[in-house]
Amino acid sequence: MFARSALVSVVCCGAALSLSLPLSLAAADPGGALGGCRHGGVLTGALIPGTGSVGQSVHREADVWACSSPLLPGIESGHFTAELPFNALDSPSLGRFDWTDGSVSRVIGRPNGLWTIVDGPGNGHTFRFDLAQEMNVWWYHWNHSMPVESVSFLA
Repeated sequence: MFARSALVSVVCCGAALSLSLPLSLAAADPGGALGGCRHGGVLTGALIPGTGSVGQSVHREADVWACSSPLLPGIESGHFTAELPFNALDSPSLGRFDWTDGSVSRVIGRPNGLWTIVDGPGNGHTFRFDLAQEMNVWWYHWNHSMPVESVSFLA
């Protein structure tokens, strides 16, 4: 884990203050032997007809890049898509990564925010999106978008 600080200026009660605040780079620097992807776009969410509550699902997409992992040899970036059953807390979600080398990894996700690759590069391994905010079980199944800081392989 790397840390750096940022100089922040604040005006309080008519006085200007300068504070040095630590910034954690852990989310944007997937570490460990399994690596991941250092950057991402926005994990979008849009309601579509589907298998969840009231016949809807959430369609999600995100781009990731600066990938470096022994599980993704020769892969630099990818495009993620998935269909999540809307408001169906016990249903798995199906998705895929289309990688820049032309390969595809099929994935299964759960409301805990973890995804398992079931076919293709990284087969059998679990990853998570490191998002700008915590992804709780409710956010996972609703159609909100959130910036992706990185993707980390966990196992």
